[in-house]
Amino acid sequence: MRIVVVGSQYADSFAKHIADGLEGGGHAVSRVESTRRYRYISVAWVKTWNILEGGFPIFLRRYHRAAVGRIGAFRPDLVIITDGGVPPKIIKEIRQVSKAKLVAWFPDALSNLGRQYLLASDLDAWFFHDRYMVRTFRANLGLNAHYLPQACVPQWHRRLELSEADRRKYGCDLCTASNMYYYRARMLEIFNDYDLRIWGIGYPRWLVSPLRAHYPGIYVAEGEKAKAFNASKIVLNTMHYAEIEGVNQRLFEATGCGAFVITDWNPALPELFEPEREVVTFRSRQELKEKVDYYLAHPDERQEIAGRGYARAHRDHTIEKRLGRMMEIVFP
Repeated sequence: MRIVVVGSQYADSFAKHIADGLEGGGHAVSRVESTRRYRYISVAWVKTWNILEGGFPIFLRRYHRAAVGRIGAFRPDLVIITDGGVPPKIIKEIRQVSKAKLVAWFPDALSNLGRQYLLASDLDAWFFHDRYMVRTFRANLGLNAHYLPQACVPQWHRRLELSEADRRKYGCDLCTASNMYYYRARMLEIFNDYDLRIWGIGYPRWLVSPLRAHYPGIYVAEGEKAKAFNASKIVLNTMHYAEIEGVNQRLFEATGCGAFVITDWNPALPELFEPEREVVTFRSRQELKEKVDYYLAHPDERQEIAGRGYARAHRDHTIEKRLGRMMEIVFP
């Protein structure tokens, strides 16, 4: 098939994961940037682009219309939109230049829907990783909404042999790769005296927390993220509080890399991974600390659980399997 993927295409972005998976499946893929906000992994660039988009609407409209032209010229069978910031008017323009099926696969929590453009757009199907969103939008808005969790990308998320340089750079007892905000900071501050690394860039200046010392300001993606997760004894997966009945991308990435993962318990988790056998769960900050202390002292158990999680991720939760399910729904 000929498929367009609309969204930010930086390393480890959701849109790039989809495009990589489609190309691996033999499809012809056109990657269309919906915004250049994340074109470079630079906080200054993101802030500059936000100003341009917010203060000069004509600037954004021209950018989107150039994307519409590219989509029309490619003559796709399917357009997958991952960016909730594409206005409904642009979706209409895509309809005018293409006979393709138009779908959205939104990867974020409910709180990140922004202006909710996706809910007002003329699409053939909507895919969400949270069953609460699917149920609500189906019942109240009549959307053709479906549950589709995120996934690992085996090309990037896999076990690796680490060099001594890799171990020196990434080795630690605990790690995560994430944005920082007060909820996550308060969850993780109990590990301030541990060997903890928080991978990412753009630590907020307004966030007052001792965790700043554990944040080296290094963005890890794809192969480098696999090294970071493989080199850590435990990957901590504290999910956003707006994950209601869905799990985040980091859970699939970390298990896909073969890491031992301690994650928030969530109603969606048991059908994806077997709790306490494939991943370890917690329901409170105190329980999280107790389990971290226990498993740091029991490496053999860590290895067994990580191995089962790795097998499950690569058997059931790859991007190729998710895209196959999407195709079954969109092209019955």
